[in-house]
Amino acid sequence: LTRVLAEKVGLANLMLVSAGFLSVCVVCIWRLRRWAVARERKAGRDNESAMGGDILAGLKLIFREPLLRWLATMVFLGVGVGQLLYNQQAEIAREGFATAEARTAYYAGIDIAVNVLTLVVQLFATRWLMSRWGLAPVILIPMAALLVGFAILAAAPLPMVVATVLVVTRSNEFSLMKPGRETIYTRVDRQWRYKAGAAIDTAFHRGGEISFAWMYKALSVFGSQVVFGVGLAVAGVMTVSAWRLLREERKLPPERTHVETP
Repeated sequence: LTRVLAEKVGLANLMLVSAGFLSVCVVCIWRLRRWAVARERKAGRDNESAMGGDILAGLKLIFREPLLRWLATMVFLGVGVGQLLYNQQAEIAREGFATAEARTAYYAGIDIAVNVLTLVVQLFATRWLMSRWGLAPVILIPMAALLVGFAILAAAPLPMVVATVLVVTRSNEFSLMKPGRETIYTRVDRQWRYKAGAAIDTAFHRGGEISFAWMYKALSVFGSQVVFGVGLAVAGVMTVSAWRLLREERKLPPERTHVETP
């Protein structure tokens, strides 16, 4: 849609199209909030009151609660693995394709494949896996793909191999792992959901990007195989974190039946 409209209406007018889509999103958010508030009141819950607390409350919860610690660790390492793969992909593309146009086509093919595979998996697999088997398959399947992918890359860091691994790992993250992680927040109280969740999405997510970006700069001088070898080791630690997360997740109640803590 973007490519077609860019050619027909131009980039400046394309911004107006984007603004129109965002306006529709605002209306959807407003309607969704009305529905959610009415639903919570009908169930006897008041989620509109202020939670209080200090700015570091989310970090305190993470360091105190094992489930949140493993979730934060998994997010931090997952972002790190993605950084190593993404940055090394750019280096391999510069070496493997002579022109900017060829590199653009290479990246575009990866993006299209990621989105198509994500859509297919979400439509036909994610809900079935989670409703039948719970959280374990949507967390462990991406972990297995990550380990196998980095092992292959450490042995053969070729452009098409990198593209294949990138498509599989990114689509798994969007279609399986992220939806799986988000369902954990539906079974905990607001303190965990909003304070700890916000801390994980900022301090740990962005912290992982910065930390591993600097790590990549140090590793890149040793070549692709070293970068992917370290990525394999990080993926191994991430898999352990995922396994520990699943152990803690089984201790949660199936529904929000607990009393919220201040």
